Amino acid sequence: MPAIAQEKVQNQNAKDKVIHIYQDADISNHSQSSMAIQKGIELAFDELDNQIGDYKIAFKYLDHRGNVVRSKQNYQKFIDDPKALAIYSGIHSPPLIKNRTFINENDALTLVPWAAGGPITRHPSQENWIFRLSVDDTRAGPVLVDFAMKEKGCKNPDMMLESTPWGDSNLKSMTQALTKHNIKNPHVTRFNWNITSAGARQMLLDMVSENHDCILLVANAIEGIIIINEIAKMDADKRPKIISHWGITGGNFHEKVPAEIREKIDLHFIQTCFAFTNEKQSEFQLDVFNRLNECSNGEYNNPSDLKSAVGFIHAYDLSKILIQAIKQAGLTGDMSKDRDAVRLALENIKKPVKGLVKTYKNPFSVFSEDNINAHEALKQEDYCMGHYGKNDEIIIGTTTQQP
Repeated sequence: MPAIAQEKVQNQNAKDKVIHIYQDADISNHSQSSMAIQKGIELAFDELDNQIGDYKIAFKYLDHRGNVVRSKQNYQKFIDDPKALAIYSGIHSPPLIKNRTFINENDALTLVPWAAGGPITRHPSQENWIFRLSVDDTRAGPVLVDFAMKEKGCKNPDMMLESTPWGDSNLKSMTQALTKHNIKNPHVTRFNWNITSAGARQMLLDMVSENHDCILLVANAIEGIIIINEIAKMDADKRPKIISHWGITGGNFHEKVPAEIREKIDLHFIQTCFAFTNEKQSEFQLDVFNRLNECSNGEYNNPSDLKSAVGFIHAYDLSKILIQAIKQAGLTGDMSKDRDAVRLALENIKKPVKGLVKTYKNPFSVFSEDNINAHEALKQEDYCMGHYGKNDEIIIGTTTQQP
């Protein structure tokens, strides 16, 4: 073959050696959490100059706008892409819960850095394609309930839950947890996405009339803003304490419920235990933040500048684990085979992976009915309660205790 022709073939082969890493998330309505996840993915791969072996890494971000059907369509694009290796999700649980069977039946290797719905990783098959590094509702519910009852002294809590599969997931786990505190028939208030101020106000008036002293809240930022602003308008002696899931931290909550309003209410929410605002930081953790700032052209000079930071933190750690799995499995260019090889490697990580939350040793294992937490990288001891500081930063409390 002439030298020029051979060079063209080599150049073409180099162009073909590309791996696509996808994200399917609500980029329109929850852009801050989606972008934080993207930053975490990109920084982890940037450490390898976006290349593993001979393969370049390229990113494709799809917007499901909170719609389950659109999410399934996005997944079909991923499945149809011969260069697609893995797909990350976003803040919402419903698309993953509703489409879980479709995802697993189509061998769509899925990584979850935020969505907390309990059923997501528990597809009843040993060949399970969804892996999570995030809070898991089956263990978050007891943490929220114990904090409410033991730390905040709640006597008569109300569960205020969005009317989605995510709300259903928390209803189950929280109800079970409340029985340990001798509350067998807890009061439940359900609300839909895009609740109005008037609707929220009426629900809160009903709670007050029934002497509920705290709210176990499961809401994303859009609805959480409405609900908590209405609580702030109530008379001080009637405001219930709010113990919230972390969905409220995934958007512009801190802007719509500013510090002067937050000072009026007692608000805490679950997080994982690492944050860039923690007083004690390792050299590694400081270096990750500094590199994030450098790669973002100085956008993040202070930890408080990074909104929805938990999305970045989890996506970074999860990507580090994925990279180790890819290195273990190797790449053939046949993405169907490679996805399966990487899935098996994720269940058998051979080297400790240094992350921000912790160092991961065997983060995942083979799923079975006797090992239902197999695809959960974090445990209950990795959960903490947090609150907002005066500069809109999230401040993490102490590690939660096992019940």
